[in-house]
Amino acid sequence: MAKKGYKYRVHQKLMKDPVLAKSLPETWWLDKENLLTMLDRHGGVIVKPSGGTGGYGIIQVKQVGMNTYEIHRGTRRQSASRKAVYDRVRSMTGHRTLYMVQQRIPLMAVGGRPVDVRVMVQRRRQTPWRVTGHLAKVAGKGHVVTNVARSKGYVLTVAQAVRHSDIHSASAEEVIRKLNDFCLRAAWQLGGVIVGFDMGVDKSGNVWMIEANPKPALSLFKRLKDPSMYRQIVSYPRPY
Repeated sequence: MAKKGYKYRVHQKLMKDPVLAKSLPETWWLDKENLLTMLDRHGGVIVKPSGGTGGYGIIQVKQVGMNTYEIHRGTRRQSASRKAVYDRVRSMTGHRTLYMVQQRIPLMAVGGRPVDVRVMVQRRRQTPWRVTGHLAKVAGKGHVVTNVARSKGYVLTVAQAVRHSDIHSASAEEVIRKLNDFCLRAAWQLGGVIVGFDMGVDKSGNVWMIEANPKPALSLFKRLKDPSMYRQIVSYPRPY
């Protein structure tokens, strides 16, 4: 599991690069003031642990009326007033784990289900970074979380996902180029020899970094029909 606060520290580090900052959703530590301010600014947010993995603990909150918010965790939804929304969210998160509140990105969807993208960036010592693989994760029915195991979703190639999605203003090739450009630049900033990026693509074809993981699981790539990406990924050294 990632160290406590890791995701927030990565976000703050990458924010120092003005090119990368354009693709980073606004992110703060979770408290009542930040939650309400972010809801006012963006209309919807994602609340998630700063050190968790596997889609655990993720909650979506969005405004659905003048003074009403919908809280969505797993497949369950509930409503809360502005006065009660923070306490309701905190009752789900507990107070012992560090949580962040992040601008909600309107992710591209396939068949009405949200989709994000895993991008693997690797290098051998003293060699340039390379994108060694990418795939699209389609959330299970009724889920906000795109984690395939947790939501019982499925994977596609990025090209398949874009072509079957609700994006109409960008081609698959253009989206893949944007993903690669961002992840290569971000990996150079973060260092190490492997980074797994979870990236969002919005309905206009813009790319956003959801999070970066220095110890990404590789098993998702076994689910692709073409095994070449998985073979390329495992041919590189991993420090874990």
